Amino acid sequence: MKKRALFLVLVLLVAASVIWAGGQKEVEKKRIVHFHWTETTYDKINHQAVDLFQEKHPEVEVKILLLPDGDRAAKIRTALAADGEIDSFALNNGESAEFLGAGQMIEIKPEGFGKKTVDEVKDMWTPGAIETCGGFWQGKYYGIPFELSNYVAWINTAYMKEAGLNPATDKPKTWDDFTSVCNKLVKEEGGVRVRNGFACNSKEGIFNFLVVLAMMEQLDLDWGTESGFIASMDKPKMLAKGLKTATDFAVKDKIWDPGLFDNDREGFGNGKTATFLTGGTWYWGVLDTYSVPRKDVEPFPYPRFPDGKDQGGVGYGYCVYVSRLAKDPVLTWEWLDTLASQPNEFIKFGYHQPRKTLSDGSHGLDAKLAKDSIPYYDEVFKGELARPAVWLSSTKGAQVTDAVWGAISRIMYEGSAVEDSVKQLQKDIRSILQ
Repeated sequence: MKKRALFLVLVLLVAASVIWAGGQKEVEKKRIVHFHWTETTYDKINHQAVDLFQEKHPEVEVKILLLPDGDRAAKIRTALAADGEIDSFALNNGESAEFLGAGQMIEIKPEGFGKKTVDEVKDMWTPGAIETCGGFWQGKYYGIPFELSNYVAWINTAYMKEAGLNPATDKPKTWDDFTSVCNKLVKEEGGVRVRNGFACNSKEGIFNFLVVLAMMEQLDLDWGTESGFIASMDKPKMLAKGLKTATDFAVKDKIWDPGLFDNDREGFGNGKTATFLTGGTWYWGVLDTYSVPRKDVEPFPYPRFPDGKDQGGVGYGYCVYVSRLAKDPVLTWEWLDTLASQPNEFIKFGYHQPRKTLSDGSHGLDAKLAKDSIPYYDEVFKGELARPAVWLSSTKGAQVTDAVWGAISRIMYEGSAVEDSVKQLQKDIRSILQ
């Protein structure tokens, strides 16, 4: 009896130790915490990436924090400052310089992709995609693209026909053409403006900054780097030409009345403006939430200056990065590789992931699917994505944006002469960047 009792005690102890060990394994399960933005059309796809990664690594739990895009950068900033649990995160190219300059990310580790060199990793994306999306900093690669887009021009073709214009032949190719066409699309009833020919967001300076940035880069000014931005201040005639072209829309040509509405994407979608310049491939999905039907809308390449560079609207996008606080950097890069490996799921919703090949060597973005999913992909978006204007990469990007918006506002709202506003812009930019 004693031997049997002792045997039972031993069995129970072994069982208890197994249960305890299993519990310990659960407690010690690796965890990757990723900060991202929420987008109802594709949150599900990101959760699919979590499932795919966890199937491959059952010993790892991925916790993805989906945040409103307007709050995302601040939340990331706070978590990093507090040395919190943040293994990876997403930033757009306008935000990345601040974090890269502060050393908050680590360089790409090829082992996380099953590669030997960074060049092998880089080659899995379309040429220039990492740089455009903000993953390149001072000669090194820190991020991989999650989304890449660019601004193209949009026009309401029903209004063109109403004005006697042919959408197939009369879309503007130069900025002078643009003004001329937009003049014909303005509508007034009883002397009251009810439709603009053109509009830009009149509350958020960033959108006006990005439109003007594209114009300046078409004029061969480098507004993509701090050194280039400072150097451009020595070319007041070109600065004046770019500012005048943009502000004449409201001041001289009267194709834009900012008082009619303040959100150009909503205004275009509801028929209050005939054109706008701040929409990418994703705008098709946004348009569907408004009253203007797709059949009455066509995108087209940004207008150019006849003697300027063949460059389109600003290119922009998001990269995903591994935090300096990552508990297992190589594993975290493997997670981000998985997160950015579903280009054909995203393209169905109009979101463009510039992934050529996956880590296992299989094909990335399906060109036919892109064409079938995004109207005018081959005719407009594909070509414009190959020659975008470059968004400024600077830790002082917000201050520069405010200075340019100030220059625009002085002309549009305060009656300042273009030349005087340029002089103030020169002082402001040199003070900020030098």
